[in-house]
Amino acid sequence: MKRLFSFMMVMCLISMSALASKTVTGRVVSASDNEPLIGASVQAIGSNQGTGTDVNGEFSLTVNDNVKQLRVSYVGYQEQIVAVASNLTIALVEEDLTLDEVMVVAYGTTKKTSFTGSAQAVNNKKIETRPITSATKALEGNVGGIQVGGSSGQPGAAPAIRIRGFGSINADNNPLYVVDGIPFDGSLSDINPNDIESMTVLKDASASALYGARGANGVIMIQTKKGAEGRTNVTWRSTVVGLIVPLHATRLLIKSSLFSFTTRACATTLSLTRV
Repeated sequence: MKRLFSFMMVMCLISMSALASKTVTGRVVSASDNEPLIGASVQAIGSNQGTGTDVNGEFSLTVNDNVKQLRVSYVGYQEQIVAVASNLTIALVEEDLTLDEVMVVAYGTTKKTSFTGSAQAVNNKKIETRPITSATKALEGNVGGIQVGGSSGQPGAAPAIRIRGFGSINADNNPLYVVDGIPFDGSLSDINPNDIESMTVLKDASASALYGARGANGVIMIQTKKGAEGRTNVTWRSTVVGLIVPLHATRLLIKSSLFSFTTRACATTLSLTRV
C-alpha cells in the first residue's frame, strides 16, 4: 500500500511539473518609426505554442517553463529571436534585400532599385521551392500580369504565355525567349527548370527595345547556371511513386447480372405503381 501511495505521489509531481507554465507579454514594433506591427507572428521555440499581435502590436503567450526563446516574424521584416522575459519590446528591422535584386535586361544586368522599366525577375530560389517539371510553371503565381494557359489539348503541348494579351489575330502572340543572350526559337518546356539561374520578364517597350519587332509581345530573359569558384555542390532529387490498393475492393456486376438487376428493378417499380 505504501509503495502504491508513493508511486501516485511521484506521478502527481511529474504531472504538475509538466503542466507548469508562464505567460509572456510584449509588444512588436517597427524599428524605423516605432509603429506597432499588426498580425506579427510570435512562436515559442521548442514547442508548437504561438500567437499573433493585436491592433496595438501587443501579444500575450502562455508557454511552458522549458521554453527559453521566442521567434518573432512579420512579412517584409527580418526575423528575430529573443529571450523569454516579461513586458518585451521587440523592434523588427525592414527587409530590403529585394531592392538589391539583380535583374537581367536586354542591355545587360541592373539592380531593381535603378531599373525604371516594367520587368519582374524570378530567381532560382523561387524555382527550387516549387515541385515543377516545366519552366512555365515557375512563372505562374510569381510574375504579375502574365497569362499562362493551355494552347491545345494535346498531351505534352507547351502552354501559351501571354504578357501583353493578344496583339494580333493571325500573327504569333508568343513572347520572345532569350537564353543567355541568344534568341531561342524552341519551346520553353524544352528547358530543364533545374538548369535555370533566373528568369526576367520584360513587359514594356523600353525594356525590350533592343529586339525590335520580335519583342512586341514581351521578352522572357533566361539565365542558365554556370560554374563558379568555391566548393562543389551536388543536388539530388528523387520522386517516390506509390500505389494505393483498397482493403475491401468493391464487387462489380458483369453485363448479364446488371441486365437482370435492372429488369427486376423495373418490374418492381411497375408493380408498385399499379398498386
